[in-house]
Order: sequence, then C-alpha cells, then structure tokens
Amino acid sequence: MKQMPFLSVTAVIIFAIAVGAYSLSEPLRIEKYGFDHPRRPVALFDHDEHNEIAGLDYDCSVCHHVYDGKIKVEGESSEDLSCSDCHSLTPTRENTVGLREAFHRQCRTCHLDAGKGPLLCGQCHPNPSRPVKGNQ
Repeated sequence: MKQMPFLSVTAVIIFAIAVGAYSLSEPLRIEKYGFDHPRRPVALFDHDEHNEIAGLDYDCSVCHHVYDGKIKVEGESSEDLSCSDCHSLTPTRENTVGLREAFHRQCRTCHLDAGKGPLLCGQCHPNPSRPVKGNQ
C-alpha cells in the first residue's frame, strides 16, 4: 500500500476542519417534515443570530410554547421538542393547527407584531437562483 505524501494528508485534515467549521456556522434548515409537495425550498433559520437580533435570549417559551388545551402555559418551554411532536402535517381534533400553519403563524405573527423581520415568502424560503433583497 502506498503512503500518502505529507501534503495530501495535511490537505485532507485542513479540508475536514474547514467542512466541520462551515457546518457549525451554517444556518439551520427548517426541513420539510414530510410535506409531500412543498411549494418553496426549506426555510433557512440561524437560531442564535435570530435570537440576538430579536433580543429573545431570555425566554425560550416565546417561540417554544406549551399549550394546555387552548390556553398557553406561560413560562413553560417546549424547546427540547420538535414542532412536529405537537403539530401534525394536517390539523387534528387534539391540535387544530397543522404544522405548516403553526410555522407561519408563529413566525409571521411575531414579525408583524414587532414590525420587523421577513414577511415575504422568498425571504424565509430563498430560491438560490433568485436572491431576495429587502427586509431580512
């Protein structure tokens, strides 16, 4: 078996470190969660950057809410759960808000109330071939 030259081993190590560092800094992708025919690409969301800009570092329950029936339980957080743990793809008797609507209600309503943040579809669901300019 041939030995790899020193330069090749070093290049592989540098490449692996670079890929690892990039993956740590890459925004989270809010995956399609089983949506059969999504109309838009997955939403890009950098959790830490968003919370810093929005000033939400103090209370995770602002976004990661918990409901008892139709009553929001103040101060209780669902941050260890996925949105799809509570919201199914389609509304059910137990949870009248489906997953797509839950995402849009939570994000867009907060952005509308705050008067800032993305509101247009392409601002959260970017099409790589057509970058969107504006309120990001």
